[in-house]
Amino acid sequence: MVWCLATTAVLSAGCAPGTPDGDSWRIDAQRAVSDASSAVQTAELALRQHDRGRVFDRYLQTVLVDSEEAVGKAGDTIGSKQPPRAERERYDAVTGQLDEAAGLVSIARIAVVDRETDRYDSLADRLESAAQALQRLDDDLQHPPRTSG
Repeated sequence: MVWCLATTAVLSAGCAPGTPDGDSWRIDAQRAVSDASSAVQTAELALRQHDRGRVFDRYLQTVLVDSEEAVGKAGDTIGSKQPPRAERERYDAVTGQLDEAAGLVSIARIAVVDRETDRYDSLADRLESAAQALQRLDDDLQHPPRTSG
């Protein structure tokens, strides 16, 4: 009985997520933001190239599906990491922007599958804005958080 309780306690302790130090978390967050930014930019470029007649519908769908998966994976990866206390505010900013980017890429994918070509320009513009916001966030993550005081 005591052995079972001790084993259960040890196994349970191993299930709790560890908290990385601030530098490690920032590196992981930068990678996730950079990956998402690349996927958003790829989706934007594909929409713009389609508008110029340089990308076929099927290929555009494939690019958007792949971009959607990449943004989702980036969000899932950093969202599952426990942020250090000093990074909680930026954790919210990172996961929020990644969620927003993922939603936008999903909207674009839906429009592409439904062949709503009249929406491609405005969606490309929105994707460009989202990529710029992700780039600003990536730049901010290069530095430790500002402390108030």
